[in-house]
Amino acid sequence: MSETTGQSRPRIVFTPAAIDDLRRIGPSATPRVLKKLLVLESDPGAGHPLGDELTGFRKLVVGKNTWRFVYRVTGTAIEICEVWAIGLRGDGEVYSEAAARVAKSGIPELVSLAGVVERIGRLAGIDVRSKPPREPVPDWLADRLVETAGLSRHVVAAMDAGQALDAWTASCSRER
Repeated sequence: MSETTGQSRPRIVFTPAAIDDLRRIGPSATPRVLKKLLVLESDPGAGHPLGDELTGFRKLVVGKNTWRFVYRVTGTAIEICEVWAIGLRGDGEVYSEAAARVAKSGIPELVSLAGVVERIGRLAGIDVRSKPPREPVPDWLADRLVETAGLSRHVVAAMDAGQALDAWTASCSRER
C-alpha cells in the first residue's frame, strides 16, 4: 500500500514480445526505458492515451522522443501495466506493431518487471538479482560476542546475523 494514497502500487508486467523489444533496443537504451517504466508505479496513467485500434492503451515516451512503449492498465485492486511494444518513434512503427500484437493475442503470458530486468541482465552478462536484505545482529548477540567471545565492536558491526551466529557457535565450541 502506498503510504500517501492508501492504494496498492501497480505491478508492471511484460508480454514476451515486449521483452524481445527490450533486448533488441540494446544495452545502452534498455536501462533508460526500464527507469522510465518506474514512473508507472506511482502514476499508471502517466502516458498519453492512444486511439483507433489501440483505444484503451497508452504510450510513454523515453528520451528526446526517441523510444515509445505502448501499454495498458487493467485491474482494480492491483493495476497491471502490460507493456505491449517498445520501439523507435519513426513512422508509427511501434503503434502498428502494438496493434498487430493486440489483434492476435488472447490472454498473453506476462513476466514481471523484476523478471525482465534479471533476464535482460543475464543476456548482458550482469547479475542483477536483488540480494536479500542483510539481517542485523541482534543486540543481545552483539553484546555476547564483544563481552564473552572477545570480538571487537567494529568486527561485530560488520557482521550480519548469520555470521554473528556462526562466530558465537565457534566461540562456544572453543570454550569447551
